[in-house]
This record gives sequence, C-alpha cells and structure tokens, in this order.
Amino acid sequence: MCLTAVNGILKNQMRSLRSKMIRTLFILSLLCTICNLSNAQVFAKECDVSGTDEEQVMTCRVRTLSTLADVGKLDSDQISYLTIFCDGISKETNIPNGTFIKLNSVQSIRIESCNIPVLPENTFLGLSSVLNISIHLNKSHTKQLMFRENTFAGLQKLQNLELDHNSLVVLPANLFCGLENLKILNLTSCDLDDARNIGLGSLETVRCLSELLVLDLSHNILKSIPDGIFSSLVNLKILYLNNNQLSELYPYAFSGLSRLQSLDLSNNRISHLPEQIFQQSTDILELYLQNNSLSSLTPRAFQGLRQLVGLNLSYNSLENVVSSETLADLSRLLVLDLNHNRFQAVTDTNFKLMRSLQILYLSYNAIHNISDNSFASLRNLHTLTLLGNKIRYIGMNTLSGLESLNYLSLSDNAIDDIHFKAFNSCKAVQNLKLRSNKLTVFPKAVNDLELLKHLDLTHNKIFNVTNDTFHGLKNIVSLHMARNKIGNITKGCFQDLTSLKTLDFSYNKIQSLGQHLFDDVKELRVAKFNDNHLTDVNGLFMNLHFLHTLNMSRNNLTWFDYALVPTELKTLDIHDNKIDGLGNYFELELLMHLRNLDASHNIIRELTTTSLPNSIESVSFRSNRISVIGPFTFMAKTNLTFVDLRGNAIRQLDINAFRLKSFISSQSLPEFLLSNNTLICDCSMEWLQRINRLDETRHYPMIPDLGEVVCNVTLPRQTALIEMSQTKSSDFLCRYQSHCFALCHCCEFDACDCEMVCPENCTCYSDQTWNANMVDCSVRGYSHVPNSVPMDVTDLYLDGNDMSQVGGHSFIGRKNLRVLHLNNSNMHVIRNRTFNGLQNLIVLHLENNHITVIEGHEFTNLTKLQELYLSHNRLKSIKNESFKHLNYLQVLYIDHNQISEFNVWLLLYNRALTKVKVGHNKWNCECTFIENFKFWFVKHKSIIVDEGSVRCSYNNSTTMHLIEFSNSTCSNFSVVSFTSAEFVEEYMPVMIIVFVLLVLLLLAAFFIWKYRRNMKMWIYNKYGVRLFEKTDYAADHEKLFDAFVSYCKKDEAFVAQMVAPELECGSPPQRLCLRYRDLPASRYMAETISDAIECSFCSIAVVSEQYLKSEWCLFELKACHHESQCNKRHKVIIILLNKVDLKEMDPDTRACFKSAILVHWGDRRFWEQLRFAMPEGRNHRNHLNYNDNKLSTTLRRSSLSNSVKLV
Repeated sequence: MCLTAVNGILKNQMRSLRSKMIRTLFILSLLCTICNLSNAQVFAKECDVSGTDEEQVMTCRVRTLSTLADVGKLDSDQISYLTIFCDGISKETNIPNGTFIKLNSVQSIRIESCNIPVLPENTFLGLSSVLNISIHLNKSHTKQLMFRENTFAGLQKLQNLELDHNSLVVLPANLFCGLENLKILNLTSCDLDDARNIGLGSLETVRCLSELLVLDLSHNILKSIPDGIFSSLVNLKILYLNNNQLSELYPYAFSGLSRLQSLDLSNNRISHLPEQIFQQSTDILELYLQNNSLSSLTPRAFQGLRQLVGLNLSYNSLENVVSSETLADLSRLLVLDLNHNRFQAVTDTNFKLMRSLQILYLSYNAIHNISDNSFASLRNLHTLTLLGNKIRYIGMNTLSGLESLNYLSLSDNAIDDIHFKAFNSCKAVQNLKLRSNKLTVFPKAVNDLELLKHLDLTHNKIFNVTNDTFHGLKNIVSLHMARNKIGNITKGCFQDLTSLKTLDFSYNKIQSLGQHLFDDVKELRVAKFNDNHLTDVNGLFMNLHFLHTLNMSRNNLTWFDYALVPTELKTLDIHDNKIDGLGNYFELELLMHLRNLDASHNIIRELTTTSLPNSIESVSFRSNRISVIGPFTFMAKTNLTFVDLRGNAIRQLDINAFRLKSFISSQSLPEFLLSNNTLICDCSMEWLQRINRLDETRHYPMIPDLGEVVCNVTLPRQTALIEMSQTKSSDFLCRYQSHCFALCHCCEFDACDCEMVCPENCTCYSDQTWNANMVDCSVRGYSHVPNSVPMDVTDLYLDGNDMSQVGGHSFIGRKNLRVLHLNNSNMHVIRNRTFNGLQNLIVLHLENNHITVIEGHEFTNLTKLQELYLSHNRLKSIKNESFKHLNYLQVLYIDHNQISEFNVWLLLYNRALTKVKVGHNKWNCECTFIENFKFWFVKHKSIIVDEGSVRCSYNNSTTMHLIEFSNSTCSNFSVVSFTSAEFVEEYMPVMIIVFVLLVLLLLAAFFIWKYRRNMKMWIYNKYGVRLFEKTDYAADHEKLFDAFVSYCKKDEAFVAQMVAPELECGSPPQRLCLRYRDLPASRYMAETISDAIECSFCSIAVVSEQYLKSEWCLFELKACHHESQCNKRHKVIIILLNKVDLKEMDPDTRACFKSAILVHWGDRRFWEQLRFAMPEGRNHRNHLNYNDNKLSTTLRRSSLSNSVKLV
C-alpha cells in the first residue's frame, strides 16, 4: 500500500511538472513570435513584399541604410529578388555588417540612389545563391565609390555584375578575381581613366574572370589600352570600348582575346592601328572604328581577320580608299562602311579581293573619279551608296560587274551625264536615287533597268518628258521628278508606267496636263503636282479610283468641284490657289471618302452644308475671304475633329453655323480655330463668348483660341475692340427703335410701360435678353429728362445737355436703372425727389456741373449706390449726413470744388469706400477741424487718390498741404500758421530750368570726358591743333629720328610698303628709323637698337602673331618700354595686326601693352590715330651732325628720301 501511495504521489508530481513545462514552452514561443512580428512590422513600413510563395520580390525604400540591419532578422527563404532605394539621402551612409547574412535564396539584388562612400570586405556575405548584382549610386552625392579587394567575397555563383554610372576611377587590382562564374561585367560611365585600374588582376599573380563573356567599358575617359591588359579574359566574346578618349592602342592590347567576336572602338581619338593589334583575335565578326581620327591604314592592319563580316570605318579622315592589301584577309566581309571620309577616287584594285561583300557605303566623301571596273569583283553586292560626293560622269564600265545590285544611290553629286549603257551590268537594280545632280535630260541608261521599282530624279535640271521617256519601265512603283524644269506633260507620257502608284512632279514649271494623261496609270495612289503653274485639272483624276492622296497646292487654279476628284480620295491639298468656292454640283457629300482637306490661302467667300463631304475629319480654310457660314454647315460631319477658320472676313455668325450632331461623352469635341477675324459682337453673337462652356449639350465645338478672338463691341458713343475672353453678356448689344414684348398687351396705346420706345434723337441698345437696355441721349439739346425713356432702361446717358434743374420724380418707375450720366449738363440744383424710385442705381455721374450745395436729402433713396462723382462743381458746403446712409458706396469724388467745411471723418460710416478724392478744395485751416481731418486722412491714406492736392485755405491767398500740418504750427486754437506757397510758385520755373541746365552740363562733361581722345584726334586732323598737349620737340634738344620702328622679319614688307611711305611722305613728313635701312649690321645689334630708341622721339612696334613668338622682337619692345619709363616724353605706339590675348603674355610684355598707345590695323581712322599718337613732324635739313656722349653718328640724308643712316 505504501508503494502504491508513493507511485501515486510521483505520478501527480510528474503530471504537474509536465504541465508547467508545456506552459513555459508555449509562453517562450509566443514571445518569440511577437518579437518577430514586431521586427517585421517595423521593417514592413519601409519594405514591400510581392510575388508568389515560391518566388518573392522585396522592395525597400529607406532613408538610412542602418534600417537594412533588420533584413537579417527575417525568415527570408522565399525572397528571390531584393531592391533597395534610398530616398532623399545626401549624407554618407553604409551597409551594416551582416545585412545579407541570411538571404541565402536571393538571386538578384539591386541598390539604387544611395550615397555609399565605401563597400567594405564581405559586404555581400550570405548571398550564396545570387546571380545578378546591380549597384547604381547617386553620382551627384557620391564623389567616388571605393571597394576593398574582398568586397565581392563569397559570390561564387554571380553571373551578372552591373556597376555602371558610378564614380569609380580606381578599382583594387584583384577586385573581380573571386567571381569565377561571372559572365557579364558592366562598367559603363564610371569615370575610369586608366585601363590598369579596372580590377582585372595582375598578370604576374592572378588570372581573373576567365569565364567572362561580355565586358562594357564604354563612356569612360580611358586614353590608352596597354599590352595584355585583357589577357586573362580568355573566353571574352564582346568588348565595348566606345565613347572613351582612346588615342593609343598598344600592339598587344588585345592579346589573349582569342574568342573575341565583337569589338567596338567607335567615338574615340584613335589615329593609328598597330599592325599586330588583331593578330590574336582572329575570330572577330564585327569591328566598329567609326568616328575616330584615322588618316591611313597599314597593309596589315586587319591581317588575320578572316571571320570578319562587318567593318565600320565611317567618320574618319582616310584620304585614300582602303587598299586591296589592307583588306586582303577580309574574304568573308559582308558590310563595309566608309562614309564620311576624304576619299577622292576609287580604283579597280580597291575591292578586287572582296567577293563576298554585300553592302558598301561610300557616301559623303570627295570622290570625283571612279575607274572602270572598280566594282567588277563585287558580284554579290546588293547595296551601294555614293551620295554626297563630287562625281560628274557615270561611264559605261563604271558599274560593271554589279550583277546583284538592288539599291544604288548617286544623289547629291554633280552628275551631268550618264552613258546610255552605264547600267547594262546592273540590271537587277530596283531602287535608283539620282536626286540633287545636274542632269538636263532623262538618262537613257535608266530604260535598261526593267526591274526598277523606285526612281528618284528630284532636284535636277530636266526640262522635258516625252512619250518615250519612260519606255521599258513597266515595274516602276514610285517616280519622283520634283524640283526640275519640266514644262507641259502630254497624253501618253505614262503609257509604260503600268505599275505606278506614287507620282511626284512638284516644283516644276507645268502649265497644263494633257487630257486622259492618267488613263494608263489606273493604280495610282499618290499624286503630287504642287508648286507648278496649273490653271485647270478638269477631267484628269476622276477615274483614278485607287487615288487616296492628291496635292495641287500653290498653283493657279481658279475653280474646284468635288466632281474633279475620285470619290475614294482621302487627302486633298489645294492651298495657295485662287479658288473662290468649293463646288459640289452633283451633291457628292454622301459619296465622298475625303478625310483631310487643306483649302487655305485661297479666295473662298462662303461655306454651306454642301461645301464639305460628310466624311471630312480635318479641314483648313485659313487665310481666305470667308464672310458667310451657313446654318448647319458642319451638322452632318460626324467624323469632324478640326476646322481652321483663322484669318478670314467673318464678322457675324449664327449660333447654328457651328451646330453639330451630339457627341458622346467619351468622344472629344471638334476644335475650331477662329482668331484673326474681326467679329461684330452684337446681341446675336453673345453665345460665342460662352461656347466653350456649352459642353454639357455637346452640340458645339471647342474653340481653343477663343482668348485670341477680337470682338468689335458697339457701346454707346464708342466702338471698342475687346478680346472675346474679356467680354460680358451685357457687352453684346443691338440697336432698337421700338420693341414690344410678347406678353405686353398695351403697345397699341400711349404710355405703355412694357413697350420699349427709343426717345427722339436718342440711340438705344439692348442685349438679347433685355437685361441690358442702354439709352444714349447725350448732347441732344434736352433741357429736361425725355418723357419716353423706357421703363426698363439700365444705362441712361444724359450728359452734355442743358438741364439747369432736374425736376422731382424725373426718373420715377425706372427701377432697373443702374448707371446714370448727368455730368456736364449745366445743372445748378438737385431737387428733393429728383432721384426718387432709383433704388437699384449703382453709378451716378454729376461732375462738371454748377451745383453749389448738397443739402443732405438728394441721395436718400439711393441705398445701393456704389459710385458717386461730384468733381468740378461749385460746391461750397455739403451737409454732414449727406452720404451717411450710402452703405455700399465705394467711390466718392468731391474734388475741384470750393468746399471749406465738411466733416470728412464721418465717411468712417461708409465702410465700403475704396477710392476718395477730396483735393483742390478750400478746406478750413482752423486747428480743431484740421486735426480731425488729418487724423482721418492718415488713417485712410490708402483710399485717398489725390493726397498731394489736399490743402487748407486761409484768407483766400495762401494754403498749406494737409500732410505738412502739425500741432506746433498752430499759434492758438482758431488760427493755423502756415508756410506761404507764393515763393515756391514764383521760383519753381527758375529752379526747374537751373536743374535741367545742370543735368545737361553734367551730361556734356561726361561725353566730353568719355570721347576726349576722339575729339582731340578730330581737332588735330581738322585744324592741326593738339588740345591740352605740349609739343614733344624742344627747341634746344633735337633728336635724330621721329620714330624707331620695331617689327619682325615676316612683317618687313608691310612696314616697307605701307607704314614707311605713308609716314615719311605724308604731311608733315616723319623721320623713321628702320632696321633693314638705317641701322648698321656690323655693330653689336642690342646696343645699336638701344641707342636708336634713345635717339627717337617715340617707338612704333608692329605686333603680329610672329612678333610675339620672336624673342628678339620682344627684347626690342621691352627696350622701348624701358626708354618710355626713363623718359616720360618718349611714347610707345603699338600697331596691332591681329587680335592678341593679354592673359597669355608674360608679365613684362603685358606691362608694355598696358603703358603703350594701341592702334589697330584695319580701323576706319587708322592713319589719323597713328599720326595723332606720334610727335609733330618737322622739316629736316639735308645734312645734320649729331654728337652725343653715348653715340657719334653722321647723318647722310638724300634729297629724295627721308631716311637717315647711323654710321
């Protein structure tokens, strides 16, 4: 029993312990799950996961790369693709260690727009399955991305590495050596400047990237390729080195690349190809060398390239066509591009070994001669381009041997003759281009090309075509004869062109086309006869049922009918003719298939429903004389998208003129252009200004240029041009004399309020809805308000009449009156009830009358008045409560009156005021009044328009500006001291005149100072007087020469033939010292030149490019400068033959230029400037002895010259 009890106890304890352990394990797993979920939630804010369960794509957009540390905490066995974007990172950041440690399943990783300065060792550790890595950093922020040698450690499966568009410059020597399976390496645009620093390993230690297939080094700044730099890339097939700065290729630059198939060296600076350069890369199929600086090729430049099929040498400087020796090994070459070089001739030996060649480009060279049989061996050639050369003649054997030739281009040459058997050897040609040559007749050799389909003879000088011109060309599909001098074409000319589909005879001199001319070309689809002199096309095109495009623009056609063209026509261009209407005699609008019509620049005057086919989509009537557009003209045109009506004579339009069938909401409304028409916008045109807002009906087009449409609006007393977008509905008015509304039943009787009758001698206008009703009775001689003014008048003009009094209730019943003009009407008094009943009046003009007082009751009922004009009356007083009840008053003008007292500060109650004029009155100068006035004035200065003219008056003689008032100016509470304005008024004109004279004097002084040298030179040349200068000659000290001339050997002819004769034989004559003539050759030259300079009043240096390159000439220039520094009277004059740049000179030479007088050869007044700069000439004696302590000379001067010899 004891054992049983013990067993029971043990079982209970074990059961209890087991339950506790289960609870503990459950709690721990729950905590781990919560922790992982927490990390995932934090990380999920910046990373999105998409894709299937087996293959997930994670995209992270982070602001700091430290966030990536959470990637390693995630269970990411299903993540196959990882993309990291850095948003807005400008500061440097780094990838945390161990970031990718658990991403074993990731196959592709991309890092974009981050600012990472260094990728440390083992950065990608853990990415054991990765196949593709792409790193594109923010180049604007990352100055240079640095790598460590083991940055890519552990990536044995990596096949594609993209590091393009980063700033790398230098890479560790063995950076890529651990990537054993790498196939593609992209280093495009990485600022690499040395091929030895691109991480391909050292030849002495490691052989890297033996499995690499593609290497892209394009768009860097590499300057040379050293020997063996790619020798470890034994399986490389494609190498891109284009768009670098390569100028030198070492002989063994591509050694080891035995499997290379494509090499791109284009867009570099290569000027020479070493002979051994391709000897170890004999499997190359494509070689690109275009846009380099190659001027010649050695005979063995392409030796061994027997597999080459494509060679591009275009855009170089090759002067001779590549010799047969150079191309000897290229037996399989299919494409050879030699465009844009400098070849001048093609010989029969150039291509004799290239029997497989199929495409040959020789365009844009300077070829003027092609020897016979030059292409004889090219029997497989199917494309030959020779355009843009200087070829003048195509001989019988020039193209011999080209049996397979299909495409031949000889355009843009100077060919004026072709042998009639020139194409006998190339009868397979289907496309022949001879445009832009000098052919005067159709070449007979073309008739032998029976398979020819496309012929282009545009821009020649062919003047005639006959019935035999196109004989034998039955397969011609397109014929281009534009820009020749062809005259009339008669029936039968196209009889052999049975397959013709496109015909272009534009820009010729054709005046007529023969009847039934096109009966032989039934399948014609495109016909262009624009820019000729055709006057009639009746009966020409109507039977061409396949014709879909016809261009007859810029001719002299005077009429047109749709019966002249086939109903199948889709595009018709007849612009720039003299057509006055679009005829439709047989009413073909339902049968036509026309979609596009250009009838611009004609003289069409009217459009009706039959003017356009119902199938039309786009039509242009620009610059015609259209003045009438009938109702529903465009109604049946359901396909319409665009109509151009600009530049016509349209003045009025009915609303139904633009009426369309309703367009469904998903369909765009057609667009009509209407600018450059001067529309008369009366009441019938109001709809036009809101047409773009009628889209809910979808019965009217959109007018995109409505803002440019100008509208001629008729307003009372003026006709204004206003942009349509600026108009209001009330601006569209029509004149009326009388009008009776439909619901009015008293029009047959007198005094009918609902009848609109215009008063006698007045002019009345209304809009279409009669919401605007304007009556203009201005300057009609009325002495009272006309009794017949319509009750519904909105604007009434009574100004310019003679109404000394306007009686009470004169406007009773005119409840719609908004604007009333009574200005300039000789009014003296406003009666108590004058404006009774005008509860909607907004604007009241009472200016320029003789009103003397406002009692306060005049405007009582004008509760909605916004503008009140009382300027230029004789008002002496205004009761303070006169404007108090005008709550909506915005504009109040009471200026130019005689008001002395009116409490203007009571206008505070008129809170809507925005403009006030109170100036030019005789305001009281009493201190209390002025203080209150100024307080209001300062507080409301922003609304006072004439603040500078507000003054107070004292004794009717002196006034003070209100802004000048201060408390200190008051001597007591009743009198204000003021400053007299008489002084200012009396002396103001004198002050203005003095100020103007002072300004003119300063301007004159400025211009005299600025142009002082030109003025002094002009006076000297005109009168021989030097202003403000002393003569350089002293009476007691005479020098041997007037000027010493310094020049280089190459400018000696210029000095001897131009400068010396002009100065020595001029008036006055000058004595010059010329090196070749006046200086002895036996003496030490430097000392002789120094003495000669010292013996001259001035020095002249003739400076050219050669002068500045000569050390001896620069010595002379500096000696002249030294003398001028020692002797202030000695001038240095520099004659500049060319432009010089002072920045490129040494400091001493630059100092010489800055202190010298510069004269430019070629200036309009060169000789005047030179003579003015030199000292005055003198009459010299025939013989003069000059003794000096430094120099003993004997002057020998001939009677016929002005030269002196130093002995």
